[in-house]
Amino acid sequence: MSLRTKFILVFLAISIIPLLLATGAGYYHITKINQFASIQAEQSLRSSAEVLVEQKAEDIMKMIQLYFQTQITRKTRGKVNWDEWQYDPVLLQNGVQTVGKTGYSFLLMKEAGKITYFLHPNPKLVGTELTSMAKKNPDFWRIVQGPKSGERFSRGYYFWKEPDGRIERKFMVVMPIPNTPLMVATAIYTKEIEAPLKELKSILVSTQKRFLWEFFLGGIVTIVIVISLAIVFAMRMTKPVLHLTDVANRISLGELNVPIEITSTDEIGDLADALRRMQVSLRKAIQRLQRRTTL
Repeated sequence: MSLRTKFILVFLAISIIPLLLATGAGYYHITKINQFASIQAEQSLRSSAEVLVEQKAEDIMKMIQLYFQTQITRKTRGKVNWDEWQYDPVLLQNGVQTVGKTGYSFLLMKEAGKITYFLHPNPKLVGTELTSMAKKNPDFWRIVQGPKSGERFSRGYYFWKEPDGRIERKFMVVMPIPNTPLMVATAIYTKEIEAPLKELKSILVSTQKRFLWEFFLGGIVTIVIVISLAIVFAMRMTKPVLHLTDVANRISLGELNVPIEITSTDEIGDLADALRRMQVSLRKAIQRLQRRTTL
């Protein structure tokens, strides 16, 4: 292997190995950053959605509570026939609302240990008892039972089977209306929360790919530059060595007057000076030998 080739290989090793390490480190860190950003964004979106659902439940609860205090209690004089109020348009308007884009609110009645739908977007469900959900859907049942002692509301995630057979995950908040057997329930589909998250993840993945592609192109350009510099440097370094090798060969063949065209002051220059001294010494030695033979 020639000296020039060795120089080029050394330059490539010195430049490419750190570049590969930097690429690996860059890929690792940007992947970790994307994962961290996704987790933080998911937590933030879920937290915001949960607060939205909680706030909606509280708003509805306060509206219905005010309606009871100003209208229902006054009209009924404290003796409320809840069956009649299921058809009250104002109560229906306040109790059944949209939550977000896909969610909705409804009213539950908890009386005599039973929980039933009091108002619901689907009128067919009104009056349906939910006791069977204790075994069919424990997560749903735990939430609709209402808050524990000392808590303002119950909340949580659960899976729900849609009429078309699809299983959807939902988040629900249940908040009692003070001085009544009614509870406000607000629910939202988690896919509504996850929709912007999927878009964000897509953007992060796209950014990651673009970064890696730019890094890759930068690496190729760097390698080309390094190879070019390595070739130029190797040629500059090996040219005087090759010249001195040629001079040494010619001297060995008897060309003692061959010019040495190196004037550098480095180690190569020292080698050139040594060859010049050797030329002078050989010429003098040959001259002395010639004089002796002529005598």
